[in-house]
Amino acid sequence: MVVVCASHIQPAIICRFTWLRFLMEIILIRHGKPTSANNPVLNAVDFTKWVRRYNFSDVSTNSRPDSILDEYKSHYIVSSDLERAIHSASIYTGQSPELTSKLYREMEIPRYKFPLRFKAMTWVYINRAFWMLGLKGSFESYRQAKIRAELASDHLVELAREQDKVILFGHGYLNLHIRRSLIKKGWKLNSKSNGFWGISSLEG
Repeated sequence: MVVVCASHIQPAIICRFTWLRFLMEIILIRHGKPTSANNPVLNAVDFTKWVRRYNFSDVSTNSRPDSILDEYKSHYIVSSDLERAIHSASIYTGQSPELTSKLYREMEIPRYKFPLRFKAMTWVYINRAFWMLGLKGSFESYRQAKIRAELASDHLVELAREQDKVILFGHGYLNLHIRRSLIKKGWKLNSKSNGFWGISSLEG
């Protein structure tokens, strides 16, 4: 708050109170490419094992951001509790996240037991399509995942109100839904990218 006083007016001193609004910033960064992000041909059982390896994987030594932006090092650093996100935060900022949470984990990669063989990424796309249509399984539903994305965006807004600038090291599909949620809440999207190390910048 800034106080502007007109002291030349006698006898009273008239003061005008001007509130300055400081912009908040939320940066969403997708993790780097995991070491296990290969694309072999698999049956349904082997695809389930592939997903498990992916979820425990760190970032490949061949995957690094194009540039390390010093301006982000002053942000409050948040991360998913999955290793590839935590490792990405360390690579990018040179320090561990100040907060990690399973709230920011990637939306489930569904694992349906179709009697077929596909490349791993084809399994991801086909399973996600059925998942979004509501096919149930022993994993988080799409509806539950969208609710979690809303909770994640609410939490990031709360952190931004406390810290002014927040950076989340998260995951592609969840970050996309968080970004949509923030825009609906009135946040301005300045830039977006969905690939490995992709950055979405929003201000509110």
